[in-house]
Amino acid sequence: MSMFLKHLSVLMFLLISCFALSGCISHWFEDSTTRLQIENRTGADIIEFDIISEDGRSTRPWIQDTIRDSSVSRVYEADWVGDFKGQILYVDSRVERGWFDISLSGGSLYLVFTRNPDGTLHFESR
Repeated sequence: MSMFLKHLSVLMFLLISCFALSGCISHWFEDSTTRLQIENRTGADIIEFDIISEDGRSTRPWIQDTIRDSSVSRVYEADWVGDFKGQILYVDSRVERGWFDISLSGGSLYLVFTRNPDGTLHFESR
């Protein structure tokens, strides 16, 4: 019986070591990255999607590819989790900007951008 306990303790030690080396334990329970895909129904081409700092002093581009009207972007992944201000740049007759609040909680996010009758941007999550 003593030999069995010795082998069991070695096995437990190896398993615990493997789990410890495989990454932060919180990542097993919460996804720390957000995957974003955008569907563009604005009537204009989206040319950039940015995240703006809380104080508004810095802007970090997330998507810098053109997303044509009536098309869907590829999936973009970044380490954004929390509540942010977002900015989208789109080309109508000139480059326009639209601002919005967005909450990113990790995992996958599919956003559909449209325009309201007054011309302002609107998005919904699917």
